[in-house]
Parts: sequence; C-alpha cells; structure tokens
Amino acid sequence: MIAERVLYECYGFAVDCEVEPEARAVADRFFGAPLVERSGPLPPSPAARLRIAVNDSTAVAVEPPHTLEVIASNPITIDTGSSRAVVEPDAWSISLSLARKDLDDPIVWGRWILERLFLYLICRSPRHYPLHAGAIAVEGQVALISAETGVGKSTFTWWAHRKGARLLGEDIMVRHLDDPSARFWGYPRAVYLSPELVAASPELDGAASAAVDGGRKYRVEVGGPDGPPPPASPTCLVFLARDEAAAAAAPGIRRLTPDEAVERSREDFATAKHDETVLASVAADLLASVAGLPIFELALTSDLDASYELLRSTLQTI
Repeated sequence: MIAERVLYECYGFAVDCEVEPEARAVADRFFGAPLVERSGPLPPSPAARLRIAVNDSTAVAVEPPHTLEVIASNPITIDTGSSRAVVEPDAWSISLSLARKDLDDPIVWGRWILERLFLYLICRSPRHYPLHAGAIAVEGQVALISAETGVGKSTFTWWAHRKGARLLGEDIMVRHLDDPSARFWGYPRAVYLSPELVAASPELDGAASAAVDGGRKYRVEVGGPDGPPPPASPTCLVFLARDEAAAAAAPGIRRLTPDEAVERSREDFATAKHDETVLASVAADLLASVAGLPIFELALTSDLDASYELLRSTLQTI
C-alpha cells in the first residue's frame, strides 16, 4: 500500500510522516491538522521522521514497560504484542507498525506508543528537555503549571480551562535549547481526567475518550481543527502543592526563587540524561528561562474555584 507523505508538528518539532492510508486517521487524531503554516517559525530543531504502517496481528495488546531502562536502550523499542515502534534516538527516526485492530484504540497508539516515544526522544536529546508541567493563558498572562505526580495538575489546568483560560499544554512542556526565545511547547490535544471531572464537563460530551487504569482516569481528546497550538511564552511559573493541612484551609500562594525552581524541576529535566556537561547546560537554560519571571507555589485545596481565583488575581498583579 502506497504511503502518504504528510508534515505534522509535535512539541515544536516538525514530523515528516509517511503513513499508510488506513492509519491516516490515527495520525490526524494525534497530531491535528497537517503543518502548512503557523504564525511563527519552529525552533531550529531536527525533524522527526515517522513511518506508520499497518499489520494484521490479532494478538491482545498489553501495556509495554515504561522505565528508564527502556528510555536508555538503543534503539528504543515499544512493543504491545500487537503494535510495535522502533525508535532510533540519534537519527530522530521512528518506525511504527500498528495492528489493524488497534487503529480504534487510542490507549494503544496514543498513550502507550506515540505519547511515550516523543517523550523518550526529548529525554534522550542533549538539546531538549521536558518539564512535568502544563500551561495556561489567563487574561494576557501565561503560567507554566508544574507539580509532582498525584498533586492534581491535570485537574487544575482543566478546571482553569473551564473557567476561561486557554490550555496550551497539559502534562509535558518541552524546551528547545537552540530556540532563542524562552518558549515551551506543549501537547494540549489530549487530557487525562477523572470520570467525575469528565461528567462535570458538558463541553466534553461527544469527545473521544478511553479508560485508563481501570477507569480511574480517562484519556479525552480535546484538540480542535486549527492545527498546532502556539508555544507558551511564560510570564510566570507556578508549582502546585497539596497537603492535608492546606486542603482544610484557604488556598495560599508564596514566592520561590529561580534556584528553587530549578531544583524542583531537576528530576524532570534530568531523566535519561547522564552527561554532566549536558545536565549543566540544561539547568543553566532553565535558570535563564525563568530567572526574570515571578515564581510561585500555590497550595491547592478541594475548592478549585478558590484556587483558580487566587492564581488569576495573582497574575493580574504581574
């Protein structure tokens, strides 16, 4: 079957994709509209080369390992038993064979394969790094929202979006060291939300969704038809925190220093980076990117409206 040649974008990278026609809908759902033009140039970063073929496997798909050992392997292999991706990180080259039966399963092709392989490429690259963060635009201000797993970052960023903020990224924000602007690139086309939050969001009625972890969360596709999202040029950095004492009281917010921000982010940007020279350059880039920004810690409570209003009112003072 003759593959189509399509140019997409993901995390600020051009993605030169050769995709068999049967899998074209998967590529469009994951990347959005093909890259024709955008308001500003992409960073001077390598284009990822992605080949998507379709196979006839009838094997049951099983979640592949998601470990540092996998990220550090060469090539990187993501194998569900039915669908399989082989990633050559030095060449930014990916060969993906999707089982025909998996074409309608966004957990297999989205969560287990495509989302992970781009994260793995970023972690392996000496010129890029990820933050475990989302980003929202609120009344002219752009906040990077970072938090440890389980704090409620996805819930809070989606709630902010529901209250009128623009969602620029949900889980991972990516920095290109060779980008002269202090921009971060996100992937806001899919969000991971609790079933309660999905039910409380009528705007998600009809959105494609799939259960994760036995239904504890849902992967919900929220990307629109307008093509790649703009990068986030942050005007502040916010770390979310949650503890039982804070949750019982009113939400609070306090200032942090740039050095504290770098240390809180070290586990994110250091993933799979072992060269001390690379780590030093990444840490220096992050420090330079946030040094002139207000940096806050926001203590979340169960009252998301109050937490968001505190952040919104704080942003008005910047």
